[in-house]
Amino acid sequence: MHPRTRPSRTRTGRAAAVLAAAALVVTACGGGGSGGQVGGGGEGSLAAVGLDGASFTVGSKEFTEQIILGEIAVQALEAAGADPAALATITGSTNVRTALTSGQLDMYWEYTGTGWSTHQQKEVADAPRDEKELYDAVKQADAANGIAWLDAAPLNNAYALAISKAKSDELGITTMSQMAELINSNPAQGKICAAAEFITRDDGLPGVARTYGFTVAPDGVAELELSLIPPETAKAEACTFGEVTVTDGAVSANDLVVLEDDKSTFVDYNLAMTVRQEVLDANPKLAEVFNPIAAKLTSEVMRGLNERVDVEGELPDEVAEQWLSENGFTG
Repeated sequence: MHPRTRPSRTRTGRAAAVLAAAALVVTACGGGGSGGQVGGGGEGSLAAVGLDGASFTVGSKEFTEQIILGEIAVQALEAAGADPAALATITGSTNVRTALTSGQLDMYWEYTGTGWSTHQQKEVADAPRDEKELYDAVKQADAANGIAWLDAAPLNNAYALAISKAKSDELGITTMSQMAELINSNPAQGKICAAAEFITRDDGLPGVARTYGFTVAPDGVAELELSLIPPETAKAEACTFGEVTVTDGAVSANDLVVLEDDKSTFVDYNLAMTVRQEVLDANPKLAEVFNPIAAKLTSEVMRGLNERVDVEGELPDEVAEQWLSENGFTG
């Protein structure tokens, strides 16, 4: 899903180049920090930051939450006087990270759990279970890669597994340990709907299976696009369980029950803006733009924004525009 670009926005000629470069990336798919304080409390407060004349390229991953967040970033930069290119949406965490480290992108929102396991190739089992400790560890390690992490948001988009309310009541399953028991005893009834990235990532299904002690049969997983998983899980035909996230707006809309992660296999996924260090050094006021925004992005807030797009059919750029205005960042 890609957002429409409002005709009224000003874009530089860099947009086409950035999107073309992003297309070359092979398809694959939240603290403390530094920076000043700006608004969220006064009308048009980002205008006071003063990034006039600066140009940036902002990226996002391909799913709804990331596109909304990417639009928030682009519009916030515009409000601060900068001239950002159109949002470049790239499929897959590894690919968008590669676009950042190679200089095709200047910034994008990332999650601490992804930084730890995917980008820094560290064992999920070794990840700090305190969210600030995890953020600090990821931030420090990435400094050596020339990537800066701005302040982390309260938003924690951790992985989760869900089941339909009806199926939960029928089977008496509310925890992931109970899910594992079903998969081991009746694999045909314990199938999982998941997206490609979750199926292969160590902090996804492989890690879950290892922690909870079950084996996924070759036909035990139905690979689907993320947006299709909640309604398919609700039907309980192709699968009994489905991959979701804590901030997934489609969970309540499809009457799903998020299973308790009773062995704490999933690490924290607090959100933070990641920026190439050379870009931040040249534009230190970026922290004044994004740190106050991050402070207002809670899991509950994000779930509501996601639901407006995935369930109510609103456009990501319009949802982003309204959120920035309602929170006093723009006039």
